[in-house]
Amino acid sequence: MRTYLYEAKSSRGVREEGIAHGEDLATVQRELQAKGYFVVRIRETAATPLARHAERFDREVMAPIFYPASAKSLSIFFSSMRVMFSAGFNIVDMGHTLAQQTMHPMLRRAALDMAAAAQEGRPMSSIMRRYPAVFDQAAIAMIEAAEHSGMLERTAEQLTGYYDRMFQLHQMYRSQTFYPKILLVCLLTIPHAVTLVMGGIGAFLTIVAATGVPLLLGIGAAWYGYRAARRVKDLREFFDLVKLSLPWFGSLVRRTATARWGRSLAMLIRAGVPVHQALLAAAATSGNSEVERSLVRAAAGVQKGEQLSDVFARIPYLPRMAKDMIATAEKAGSVEDALEKIAMYYESETEVGGKQTALVIGVLLFLVMAIIIGFIVIRFWAGYFAGVTHALGQT
Repeated sequence: MRTYLYEAKSSRGVREEGIAHGEDLATVQRELQAKGYFVVRIRETAATPLARHAERFDREVMAPIFYPASAKSLSIFFSSMRVMFSAGFNIVDMGHTLAQQTMHPMLRRAALDMAAAAQEGRPMSSIMRRYPAVFDQAAIAMIEAAEHSGMLERTAEQLTGYYDRMFQLHQMYRSQTFYPKILLVCLLTIPHAVTLVMGGIGAFLTIVAATGVPLLLGIGAAWYGYRAARRVKDLREFFDLVKLSLPWFGSLVRRTATARWGRSLAMLIRAGVPVHQALLAAAATSGNSEVERSLVRAAAGVQKGEQLSDVFARIPYLPRMAKDMIATAEKAGSVEDALEKIAMYYESETEVGGKQTALVIGVLLFLVMAIIIGFIVIRFWAGYFAGVTHALGQT
């Protein structure tokens, strides 16, 4: 079986690009024409082992580090998917249309692979697992359950809402850290104001670039290095354990993780995913490997027949209030509602804690900047008076 890239016009006159599989080019072209496509261009893809390994390395290693899909891109992706399912699109046409609409390279590639898989009778979830930079375990579990239940449209709507909330949370973090970022820029520029006055704009830009560029490169290297290190299991577990152990930040991490997995677990249970499988998928969305490990142990307990409240009671990183709410809700038969309320509460707590953290960082940067400026002013006037004293001594 060979793989071909094609460009064709559909029966609606829409130009589409996609992937097709067949024994030879003529066979693939006949199959496309039989489906109502007017083939514009078709060519065989590089199917060498080296090319396949390079593509897999880019998909599974490079993309999660350097260009993972944002919550906004995923929200638009699943929203478009819901609309097309509602309009009666089949998965092949839907995949080709999504590939044309999305700007993210991994989402585009995944959409084309979904269309190709549908042509071969394979499910979408089998393709989603190949793209860790795009789809998390919760999304894969929900789509897999929807493929068995036939509720793909409703599931796509639920995922749209989930990623909408994630996008709002990311926007909140960006707004909270905006002031510290401005202070950091001031920290790089204001101390060199004397150079601007005495040496001109050219000298000022030169010295700012000499100090700022290495700092920005260092920040970028540290950020992408941290992402790369998190791909190594032992390093990821070490980082996550350290974060949980920090006095102030650890509490914020626990609340954030609780909000994430609570929201995911409620969504998965509502979608009809079995509790054990839902716990495993929600654990991967917590964002912390230590919390994830605790939830995996809880899933094992549920599989053995234990009550949800009993296994949650043994999780050390789960807040007491959340444990009590789950225990009460389990007796009332409304676990999903309790989990959503827990998520809403801790999202609110995270928002407050994030604002407080951003405020503290801003004050610290302001104090550092004030100390540096004060040192520059003192050094300037000390040099000035030393020069005046020296001049008076010579006279």
